[in-house]
Amino acid sequence: MKSTPIISSLLGTSAAMFIGLGANAGFIADSQFDLFDNGLANLDITGVDVSDNGTTLSIAVTTREFSDWTKYLLFFDTASGGTTSNAWGRPIDIGSNEIDYFVGSWVDQSSDNAQLWSFGSSWNLDQTVSNSVNGSTVTFNFSLASLGLGAGSTIYFDVATSGGGGGDGGVDHLSNAGVAMSGWGATSYSGSFISYTTTPAPGVIALAGLAGLLKSRRRR
Repeated sequence: MKSTPIISSLLGTSAAMFIGLGANAGFIADSQFDLFDNGLANLDITGVDVSDNGTTLSIAVTTREFSDWTKYLLFFDTASGGTTSNAWGRPIDIGSNEIDYFVGSWVDQSSDNAQLWSFGSSWNLDQTVSNSVNGSTVTFNFSLASLGLGAGSTIYFDVATSGGGGGDGGVDHLSNAGVAMSGWGATSYSGSFISYTTTPAPGVIALAGLAGLLKSRRRR
């Protein structure tokens, strides 16, 4: 896993602006009309909302418009090592990032429409889950454990949209503020992955609150 802090990630090649409620919740706004064909409004990410409740990670992806042929791709770097490939074999260059988990999803069926893959020596399909659709927002929920995460874990991630063809790359990458690919069949390019830290364990929160209280008392 990389040690790139969130500020340097967002001020570098990332398209995102973190508008969070601390490290464990936030909305990442993406640049719009940054596609090789801006008529593909269903592939134009406008923002991604990330949160967790200590056991479940929620990722809500909003696009400028919605169409049921859209494919959604999620990339997770959760530990050292990993791979620069993706489980669907799409032509996507994630640069120096390495991922341990990949999600490939579609919305033209109502359930069991998101595949969670993990990488060991090769890609393995761990489970199939369901996403939910509300307008032009598609939400994914995963247990932290299914991603090898726990309370207070820091991960790095990217989100991309794609078409239905096996040779389609990421038409829009959350991490890339510019045009991610030049046209259908071309390789797409991510930017620096975005960092996110899950909610600390309750005991850690309690200790932090106690430390703040003691510090406040000393000032009196």
